[in-house]
Amino acid sequence: MGNPNSEKRSNSYLWFVSTVAAFGGLLFGYDAVVVSGTVSQVETQFSFSPAELGFYVSCVLWACMLGSAIAGWIADRFGRKNTLLAAAALLLVSAVWSATAGSVTGLLIARIIGGFGIGAATMVCPLYISEISPEVYRGRMVTLFQLTITVGIIMCVFANWGILTYAQGNTETLLPHWQKFLFVTENWRAMYLAEALPAIIFMATAFFIPKSPRWLMQQGRKDEALAVLKLFNSEQKAKETVDEIECTLIVDSNVKFGDLFTKKLRTPLILAILVCFMCEASGVSVVFYYGPQIFEDAGFGLGGSLGGFATIAIVNFIATLFALRFVDSAGRKKLLTVGVIGTVASHFLIGALFLGGVTGWPIVVAINIFVAFFACALGPVKFVLTSEIFPNKVRGKAIAISTFTIWAASATVAYLFPIMRDAMSTGFIFLAFAAELLIFFPVIYRMMPETKGKTIEEIERSWFHDDACKKVS
Repeated sequence: MGNPNSEKRSNSYLWFVSTVAAFGGLLFGYDAVVVSGTVSQVETQFSFSPAELGFYVSCVLWACMLGSAIAGWIADRFGRKNTLLAAAALLLVSAVWSATAGSVTGLLIARIIGGFGIGAATMVCPLYISEISPEVYRGRMVTLFQLTITVGIIMCVFANWGILTYAQGNTETLLPHWQKFLFVTENWRAMYLAEALPAIIFMATAFFIPKSPRWLMQQGRKDEALAVLKLFNSEQKAKETVDEIECTLIVDSNVKFGDLFTKKLRTPLILAILVCFMCEASGVSVVFYYGPQIFEDAGFGLGGSLGGFATIAIVNFIATLFALRFVDSAGRKKLLTVGVIGTVASHFLIGALFLGGVTGWPIVVAINIFVAFFACALGPVKFVLTSEIFPNKVRGKAIAISTFTIWAASATVAYLFPIMRDAMSTGFIFLAFAAELLIFFPVIYRMMPETKGKTIEEIERSWFHDDACKKVS
């Protein structure tokens, strides 16, 4: 029987390391929302057309797409931890440069640099957490990444709101020139600069986490991998896990990246791509990148729209706590099914309200219903599922493809929304999102396995090898 005190220390350390690794999600959430507070001001200051506005918002997403794709190779070559540190550095540079950019070109370049950092973080954070976590905790540990996204969103919403309130209250106040410029005249710059603080914290804390044991095993560093696994497991369990990883690496010795596109491995790849695309094309990008503008369509002023958007951030956080509680007990498949039902229903409600000419708080409530169902299911499950269904040998690159899909869908939707909003009612746009999500049901029921309670190696064998490890033994 294991030592209860030792097990408690292991669990506490697991939570600490997973929270630090998930801090990349906080920056993702912060950066996802910071642009929404700047849109109205930047659009007016630089006289953007709908297409130019769409590019301003979506350029970071296109960069995220490329960053996540490249990060798979970097994480496999240099390690998950080093990739996290590089992502934090890019985000710090982006925050400072965005705040001090002297031209539209400079601002866009700074945003694109940040996009590379976010793309890398969203790819490697869930990957790292899944590789250090025991199977009984893996779902909730990876869901921590989604939870920190919601924390980042809340932080940014209130930071934006506070900066805007300060600016509106000090338009006639005598202040030093730099302070007036940064916090009043062009206060959107202060919104970007505030992101530097969480970037610094992420970079500082990431130095204290261990390397991924599964990456260490791929490098032939078995003793180091065993030492890391002992931090989170009993000695016996750590040894069994090392043996299991070693077995799958032997079985997978001939597996190459190109095999992901063959019959042997394409089923989990297609599943991951479909789940990531459906979740991200659900309309969540529109809500978080253009939330204040949607609320302006619903009759709110800029201050009121940011206030309504704050309710979304809070609901998003609370609903993610629900996912943290049930993703390992209820399972990924059941949770995702409930989430899709709720998001479809809420999109039909939002569409009907806009088309019926309803304004004000009913729109806020309806959008919050959508956010709640997304946050308790679609948001976390896509990260959990993609982090656990691929073979050890190609997991980094496979997750890079999945994350690439997330950002491709998000960037496309974010770019098209201003153009669509200029051409049709917002209500029709949300009805289109509902129609897209209806296609999700056959994907869940026909292709998606239940992975709760299984080790990464057990999931791998269920796809490809069956009892291959027993034969090797």
